[in-house]
Amino acid sequence: MLKLYLVLFIGFIWSCGADTPESYFLKTHSLPKDLNFMPSLSNGHLGYTIFGDAIFMNGVYNGAAGNSKRARIPNWINTSAELCDRFGCMTSNDISYEMDLRDGYFRYRTNYASKGITLEQRTYPHRYYNRALVYELLAFRHTTVLRIDSPLYLKITQQPGSASDAFDFVVLNNGSDAPGDYRVLHGRTKVLEFEQLQPKPHEIYVLFSESLEQPRHLNWPTWQAELQHRIIICMDRQQGVALKELQDVLQLKDVAVLQSHRQVWNDFWDKQFSIELMGKDALELSRIVNAGIFYLASSLPTLSSNQANEPYYGLSPTGLARGNLPADYQGHNFWDTEIWMLPVATQLGYEYGKQLFDYRFRHLEGARINAQVRGNKGARFPWESAYTGAEVTHPCCPEIAEQEIHISPDISFALQQFFAQTNDHAWACERAWPIAAEVAEFLVSRSSCESTKQLCHFLNIMGPDEDHANVDDNVYTNAVAKIALDFAAWLGGKCGNSSSTELIKEWRKLKDQLVILHDVDLDYHPQHLGYKVNETVKQADTILLGYPLQFDTSSTHLNDLHYYENVTRETGPAMTWSMFAANYLATSENERAHEFFTRGYQNYVHPEFKVWSEATIGFEGSANFLTGIGGFLQALIFGYGGLNFVRVGDASQLQLKVANVPPQVDQVQIQFMRFAHSECSWRFQYNSSSLNCTSTADQRFELIQGDRHTILDSNFNVTLNRGDAPIYITTLISGSGI
Repeated sequence: MLKLYLVLFIGFIWSCGADTPESYFLKTHSLPKDLNFMPSLSNGHLGYTIFGDAIFMNGVYNGAAGNSKRARIPNWINTSAELCDRFGCMTSNDISYEMDLRDGYFRYRTNYASKGITLEQRTYPHRYYNRALVYELLAFRHTTVLRIDSPLYLKITQQPGSASDAFDFVVLNNGSDAPGDYRVLHGRTKVLEFEQLQPKPHEIYVLFSESLEQPRHLNWPTWQAELQHRIIICMDRQQGVALKELQDVLQLKDVAVLQSHRQVWNDFWDKQFSIELMGKDALELSRIVNAGIFYLASSLPTLSSNQANEPYYGLSPTGLARGNLPADYQGHNFWDTEIWMLPVATQLGYEYGKQLFDYRFRHLEGARINAQVRGNKGARFPWESAYTGAEVTHPCCPEIAEQEIHISPDISFALQQFFAQTNDHAWACERAWPIAAEVAEFLVSRSSCESTKQLCHFLNIMGPDEDHANVDDNVYTNAVAKIALDFAAWLGGKCGNSSSTELIKEWRKLKDQLVILHDVDLDYHPQHLGYKVNETVKQADTILLGYPLQFDTSSTHLNDLHYYENVTRETGPAMTWSMFAANYLATSENERAHEFFTRGYQNYVHPEFKVWSEATIGFEGSANFLTGIGGFLQALIFGYGGLNFVRVGDASQLQLKVANVPPQVDQVQIQFMRFAHSECSWRFQYNSSSLNCTSTADQRFELIQGDRHTILDSNFNVTLNRGDAPIYITTLISGSGI
């Protein structure tokens, strides 16, 4: 019998995760029954779902009009290793699966107890080298006394799924194990989305660090304590960019590849944004919060990368890692971006908000065409958009594309909210004004007015409640349109010229004359003309007049909440209940708020990796539902935090009202909340809320609390205690750009 005595050392690269706080660490020994609810990992350029069969690239779609969807690339990084000997490959039931949210990678470990061996496999889309996807493998022996029965080897197998139906791939080079001889594929999409705006198909290049013969065997000598292997796959529209990325990554030592990825994620949590929940029973909710932030942020572009980013093509409801299926909404962009996700994305950093708005700005031409084909003026943003900005709603549902006109004023509302937080006047004129002006023109052309009554309507429309089509004067649509028209008129006076004067008059006239339905007897807002009492609605619609619109916060709005909570169908999407929570918090009906906040996540979050579903667990719906995450985080930040941002004339105003905390949470700490040029550490609990703000610019603020007016310098601290009057902090020096 041969015995081999070894002293083992497992390198630093594989010790990562041991110091990860437990609120950022998700571990399970059993996978979800539905593998759609495995983690979706992205870096803003590439994305994939763990153990899935697809990789997707930012902005790459295939299919005409409503058949356009993210172009599926086979998931070549979906690679696995098995421990084998001359008798075959071994199995083990001792497997753990881990998602490290703080370091941004997925890992699974397989222990072969009888052999004293562990296999660790890790995968991630690199956050700095964002054209690169990484697979890393380590096999190591545990014991210093090893029994060698027979030589071992590792069998590495790719499981990319079937051939792509979106691309024609051509092998440009098969590659080999010789240094610098990489396998290279060239792919071209098959079908244009909209020829007028996309004259040529998408082309991509895929480079592999090794030739990847199938399967690959790595011999493991009996004297070798550990065996490491890595695979790098790089993709880009330009072969030269993908090649440089691959060469740059391969020049790094193994430890540096992971470390550079971890550093970007650690900097995000430490320097950009994090939420810490304090309380002895807050761990589970903390994990859900951190997972939500991670899945949302990972679909956004990295702000620091090895090579310049391409333009970003929007944040779809299920993120960049999904989009081939109808349940993934085919990777399209909806109102979800501006209403549900962008308010949170802006808290992660202003640049994220700007890139999302840049997507709309670059696609104004598609919105103009969409208005023209329907006989309207201005810019009518499509209900669903992808690469070109043309309407790409699925052929199943033409009435949705025709009637959900609220998406255009939704975008204008979001523009105003971004200005209200940033006070960025230069951006307002360069980006917000061109969009808001054309949206206002569309609204005027789409309205129907009764000159004798001086009343205006939107006829044959659909509000957020998609169970009610072809209605008149949906109250949410009319309210958000009024806000959009008012914002466009303000921007026109600030950014426009003499030719804008008459347009502004028209916008203000429509704003004043648009009907807002109100039942005087019941003192509530009927959802639309002809709405019948006790008629079931699909989701949050009329209640949005409170938060986020801040259009009506009167007792009528409270009646809306009491009424619509009883007629909203129980299988509605997750963010519906989060909006009830946020609005009840604003009215101090705390028990109701707690109930709806819990309801908004408890039955929508799959336990293993805290992945969200659009529908309650057990019903069919989208996986990795970022829209639901956005609503949930808004309820926590703005609802429980009592926070709001408002445009007051040319100024921006931060409004802070008495805070609260979710059940089982004692205190919430947010690093960092931003206002104008300031970054603020923010803590709130049931009895108090405190802001500690520092500024990167010379600016001053006015604090108003009751009758007290105080001038604040660039750096300031404020505290609000329960029972105090709300705090209003207004910019006094306009920002020139952030």
